[in-house]
Amino acid sequence: MAAAGALFVLAPTNTLNPRTLNLLSCSSLSGHRAPSSRAPHSRSTQQIWAEEVSSGGSGAVGYVRLMLDEFDPTIPLPEALTPPSFWYTDPSFLDLEFERVFFRGWQVAGCADQVKNPRDFFTGRQQIGECRICGLSGYKWRAFHNVCRHHASILAFGSGKKSCFECLYHGWTYGLDGMLLRATRITGMKNFNKNDFGLLPLNVATWGPFVLVNADNYMPVKQKTSSEEVGKVWLGSTSEFLSSNGIDTSLEYLCRRQYTIECNWKVFCDNYLDGGYHVIYAHGGLASGLKLDSYTTHVWTLFNYFILLMDFTFLL
Repeated sequence: MAAAGALFVLAPTNTLNPRTLNLLSCSSLSGHRAPSSRAPHSRSTQQIWAEEVSSGGSGAVGYVRLMLDEFDPTIPLPEALTPPSFWYTDPSFLDLEFERVFFRGWQVAGCADQVKNPRDFFTGRQQIGECRICGLSGYKWRAFHNVCRHHASILAFGSGKKSCFECLYHGWTYGLDGMLLRATRITGMKNFNKNDFGLLPLNVATWGPFVLVNADNYMPVKQKTSSEEVGKVWLGSTSEFLSSNGIDTSLEYLCRRQYTIECNWKVFCDNYLDGGYHVIYAHGGLASGLKLDSYTTHVWTLFNYFILLMDFTFLL
């Protein structure tokens, strides 16, 4: 699935007027194909929408609705089954997850410690694609898709300090506020207004030590979103619990490590929700230092956490 990039900045309050972001202009979703006559479990069945995403994405019906109806989350845990396998393998279901989850919710992009001073920036790659966060005087966060508006070349890499961002492909240059400062070799081009070609912005906010972005097409870009608002949407009922139990701005950023894992994203999440079932078999050395009988999982609205006691004699 192709994706675009993003850039995060701390910018002055008088820049970047709020406007609606059209994500589809700088990133591509996997194609929506014609309906298939095959059985619902077939990977070849691709059509999932009765309405175009561009019309608001207000409902997924038909084939995917059948998928969802087969799963009943109200069944008591001792009687429940795992989600159907095609939730993990069918491209149409992944399309739905991107449109309803990753493209509409808040996603962690990095830590506030990564942009401490004016003109600091860092880049990251989310489910929405490449992103960039920067900071300017006035300490206002700014986030942008990290692609040049000319030919969609990646604009910035890693992290550091800059006064502007120059595309290495054709030299188009952007300010930290996202505005196009210079477009090369456009002399004589009619109807070109550089004010129309600034970087495409993302909603950006902080919660505790984290910087989050939101690429919802239908959410106007705001100058500021409160931590309370973000916490309520992102973490639900766990927001207050986590902030009062050590997940706060006192945490310091150390480093970023990236891993490429060849699996559906839900498989990776499932690994941490099996109550330690796999630990004794997959992590024998670790298991010898843990009290696995103490493993308990606490389920919240949008968040789960587990408690596991360690046998400290293992460390001696």
